[in-house]
Formats: sequence, structure tokens, C-alpha cells
Amino acid sequence: MLITEASDERKSCVTPESKKWKELSSDITAAHRALVSAMREIRECSPRTQAKIARDAHQEASTLSNHLNGGRIPEETLLRDFYEVIEKDAAGGEPLPHTLDALLELRVHARKKHCECCSVGYPPAHAPGPEQPASRIVRNSPVRRARRLRRQVRRREFSVLQERMRVPVPRAEGDRHPAQAAELTWTETGVVARHLADGRKRDADLLLWRVGTSYSADSIVRAVSSCRSAGLRDAAETILINAAERMDKQAVLNITAAFNNAGRHEDVAFILAAAIRASH
Repeated sequence: MLITEASDERKSCVTPESKKWKELSSDITAAHRALVSAMREIRECSPRTQAKIARDAHQEASTLSNHLNGGRIPEETLLRDFYEVIEKDAAGGEPLPHTLDALLELRVHARKKHCECCSVGYPPAHAPGPEQPASRIVRNSPVRRARRLRRQVRRREFSVLQERMRVPVPRAEGDRHPAQAAELTWTETGVVARHLADGRKRDADLLLWRVGTSYSADSIVRAVSSCRSAGLRDAAETILINAAERMDKQAVLNITAAFNNAGRHEDVAFILAAAIRASH
């Protein structure tokens, strides 16, 4: 067996008001169950609400809840963000009951397909690479090519819309994007650049999709600013397109306001044009 029972000597940190967890479905595998149990033990090390933990881990509260209730195996980046947030909350106290490496190893075991009946939480056999959001990522190359063409057409349409809107850009401050290292405030900028340099556009698109659809408004501003500073224009605009296509229109307005408050008027024009196009 790849998964062994946890040692009785393992430390656990339980918050003053321990959370009452939902019983896991009998349909999930033992490996997936072990991963969820470990995540729950780690989550108990933070006294904060789940919503606040999810916000700092760059994900929706419903997404984190789904992972902690065995609904879906989390992506590696989401698992890392979750662990880092709890680790900061528990700083100065007892060590977390599981190391990050151990948690990632549990995830690897949970994702293994042991038989044909294993399907929940696993990507299809023909889909290489990391798991992907079912409604956003298409797997056959003709559709991917069509999507690329659609984005190219959209960008041309956005340029026309931006010209018509004529958003004023102050000359002194405006939408400047200096390339100094100090401007690279989003830690995943280097990851996106490496994916693109290695020809792993699919991995880059997945990461950028997550930013646009789940990050907070201020975090999206940092990510877009950082990508533009690094010369990753297409990456920045992909984040903006995904943000503009959010179903929650209030969230789109909040993101637009955050760009406006940051003085990034060109990005304000782009996201408004993208939102207008998405509504048609």
C-alpha cells in the first residue's frame, strides 16, 4: 500500500473551536481520503475562518470547501498556497502535522488511477499534464486553434473599442510599466515566463485562468502589472479577459475599480472592452 496510517506520535494543532467536518463520501479512494484528512488536520492549525484562509490562498471559499470535503483533488498550486497560508497562521507555535512535501506526495497518490472505475477527481487518461477546469479547458487541437483565433479577433476588437472610448492617460503617471525587478510583485511571473519559454502554453494558460477567475481584485492588479513589467503582454491580457468573463458582474466592477485606483487606465479600458464583448 502506498498510503500508510499516520503515526500516533504525529502532532496535531487544533484550534480552540475545532471545526466539525462533513463525513466523506464512501465513493472516494483511500488515497484521496488520506489527502483530505491531512488537509483537514492542517486547516485546524489556523484560528481564522475558512473564507479568510481561502482569500489569502487566492481561491474562492467554495473551492477550498470542496477540496476539504473530498469533492475534487486540488491543483498543486492551490495546495501550495493553502499550506503557505496556514503555515504563516501557525508561525511561532507547534509545527504543522504534515510537511508540504508529504502533502504533495499524498496528492500524487490520490491522483493515480488504479482501475477503470476510478474517475472522480482524476483527469481523463488521454489528457496529459495537470488537472484542468472542466468548463474552460478544451482538449482537442482544432478547438484550441479556434480559441486562439477567437482571442486574436477579440484583441483586434478591443483595440477598436479602446480607441473609441479614448480613456485619458496622464502623461506623467498613467499606465507606465517599468521593467525593474522591483515591479515584479506577483511571485508567479517567473513561472509563467518559464512555461512560455519551454513551449508549455497550456500550463501557462491554466495558471492565468486561475488568476483571472479566482484572485481578488488587488491581486489581479499585481499580477497584470507584474506581467506587463516583465514584457508578458499576452499573459497580462489573458488575465484581463478571464477576469472580464466572470459570471459575478460585481466582481468585474470591483476589479475594474481596483485598476482605476492604481492609475492603470489602459487596463481599465481593456477590461471594460472585454466585458462588453463577453456580454454580447
